[in-house]
Amino acid sequence: MIQRNDDGGVALIRMAHQPANVLTTEFSDALETEFERVREDASVRAAVLTGTGSAFSAGVELFRVVDGAPGYVEALLASLGTLFANLRDFPKPLVAAVNGHAIAGGGVIACACDYRVMASGKGRVGLPELHVGVPFPAVALDIVRGTIPRRHHREVLLLGRSYGPEAAVERGFVDEVVPADQVNERAREIALELAAIPGRTYDLTKRQLALPSGGAGELEAELRTIWSSADTFDHIRGYLERTLGRASATR
Repeated sequence: MIQRNDDGGVALIRMAHQPANVLTTEFSDALETEFERVREDASVRAAVLTGTGSAFSAGVELFRVVDGAPGYVEALLASLGTLFANLRDFPKPLVAAVNGHAIAGGGVIACACDYRVMASGKGRVGLPELHVGVPFPAVALDIVRGTIPRRHHREVLLLGRSYGPEAAVERGFVDEVVPADQVNERAREIALELAAIPGRTYDLTKRQLALPSGGAGELEAELRTIWSSADTFDHIRGYLERTLGRASATR
């Protein structure tokens, strides 16, 4: 259902739930559990999330929704709400290697990641929830609003179209497109670049970005603690050495 391979401080988490990595309560719970393990693993500095075959994730298993009736729907929405929120709030760098189709809930998962690299080819990204006949859960809508530029909200959310790789970049679904055989490696490069940022600084900045405009002041006390820490001073010295030369750094 989920495969994980750690290499050089980066955890590659591969969704391998047939067919097409559809989201069920069990799969959502399993993915959340795996990310909790990665969160607590001090040897992991960043994570890459990808899918299998032609699909990143095709979204919710709709046949199961119809067969399961209201009781299953309640459990599914609760599970997905927790998963989406925890991916968005994951304290370490999280990069999506969008290997193929990322539709509906799969698109939300991609949007919850910090950076998204998509494979060129026939993969499509889109949010057809309204065409399915269901509204967006609150946390999913918050994630999409925080990712897709506002000028595209009505097109993406109300029309529910799906987009190929280049159009997905234009609308903010993904950040870049690379050949399919390079998508995981490129995602790993980005993950390592982000992992070079001090962990506390990265985590705080992600939480600041998740707050409404003007709300970052709520975290000001924590910000001041980080600015004043010995670890931060060491990192500043290293930055100065790299950018200005050792003599400038030791003045």
